[in-house]
Amino acid sequence: MNSGYIPAPPPPPMALPKSWFARNWKWFVPTLILGLVLLLALFVGGLLTFVFGLLKSSEPYQHAVAVASSNPEVVRELGAPVVPGWYLTGSESESGSSGNADLAIPLKGKLHRGTVYVVAKKTKGVWSYDKLEMLVEGREIRVELLPAPTPMPEDK
Repeated sequence: MNSGYIPAPPPPPMALPKSWFARNWKWFVPTLILGLVLLLALFVGGLLTFVFGLLKSSEPYQHAVAVASSNPEVVRELGAPVVPGWYLTGSESESGSSGNADLAIPLKGKLHRGTVYVVAKKTKGVWSYDKLEMLVEGREIRVELLPAPTPMPEDK
């Protein structure tokens, strides 16, 4: 007995819903990459700030900037006010009552820029300066910032 009835096809299998990542990967992946790049930039910036802060708090740096910014010849060459730049180069190491410093400190004034070169040694807790001079950029002018050595009196 065939009444012409054709059974309905079976329903299609139920599709599983897409995962969160499959729906959102187009904005999630670039955001993740950008976030990692920003995190790396913050880490490097923090590290540089820490290192420069240590160097700028050292006694040779403080002494060199104070001597240079109060020197009339430096002020005349660079133009007042004389302020230190943010990026310095060199090294400074201390171990107890001894240490060494070799720094190049940029200075800028209204007229020119210059660099103060410092070479110092710490012995028994006291810093002594072997070199403390400023070079004006583009002008080949060196300004000696160490006082001239006083001659020792001869014993008779």
